Amino acid sequence: MVSYDAALRDAWDRIDCHDGGALLIPLPHPLEWHVRYAGENQKSLVAVSDIAAGELPSSRAIEAACRQRRDGRYALSFTLLNRTEEDVFIAMAGDMIAFSSDAASPAEAVQRVLRRYAAWVRLFERRQSGLLGIHAQKGLLGELLFLKEVIEGGRPVQEAVAGWAGPDGADQDFFYDDGWHEVKAIGAAAAAVSISSVEQLDQSLDGELVVFRIDACVPQHSNAVTLYQTVSVLEKMMKNIPCVAETFILKLAGAGYIQREEYNQQHFAVTAQKCYAVTSDFPRMRRSDLPKEIVSAAYQLDLPSLAPWEK
Repeated sequence: MVSYDAALRDAWDRIDCHDGGALLIPLPHPLEWHVRYAGENQKSLVAVSDIAAGELPSSRAIEAACRQRRDGRYALSFTLLNRTEEDVFIAMAGDMIAFSSDAASPAEAVQRVLRRYAAWVRLFERRQSGLLGIHAQKGLLGELLFLKEVIEGGRPVQEAVAGWAGPDGADQDFFYDDGWHEVKAIGAAAAAVSISSVEQLDQSLDGELVVFRIDACVPQHSNAVTLYQTVSVLEKMMKNIPCVAETFILKLAGAGYIQREEYNQQHFAVTAQKCYAVTSDFPRMRRSDLPKEIVSAAYQLDLPSLAPWEK
């Protein structure tokens, strides 16, 4: 989706935060969008239309309201209450505008804004602070690339997203009717893959270990990709499917990710992908084989030795 973050920041910068006032953002959109300051340094985004939105949930960071104006139209406003959340608020504002931009009517656009806002409210409650580190970005990129493959392979989008279980706290990253899938991201030169817990590969059902080789690279690298770009591609795949896009951003939040332009700066090169069948004879730790005194363990698997299980 198109990013509006820079345009929104510029618009707010053009308003005196002490004197108030509002500024219309000229956008090709079913709704009329304004930025303003509701109070000193309190950024506010307003969508104007002929549609009443009803009562809206607020949070500790954002106040939402729908009020009828003197001209009979309705102003749907979102106001930042906590300045420490400014970057995320701007990301939310741009996301709501983009997600509703191609709605067929103002009524549909308002419904899209409300759906997206509800997802962001839950996201604010679940999210981690700050940006993900490089290692975490690589791991998430691997999972998203696998999710993209699943969708492109023909699995219904709603089912594909629902099966992404890692962000919900499951031991394996994906669960589908064909089994479970654990996704790992390692460097191009790595000879081993790390298994962070006994439970990751300890399943009675057959599954697979999916290993991506991913390294940070310069933007000029051929086939360079960013987390931001990958998330945008996936969002386009699910944009018109009710509730799926909202489920997706909540799962991203569970993984500690919010779609911010900073994630479009770090590029990665994906140089290889291999899948290994985790069957009954696959070398792995089993909880049932360990003494009860061992409550947790991590280990590494030598990749060349896994050749007999390569798919």
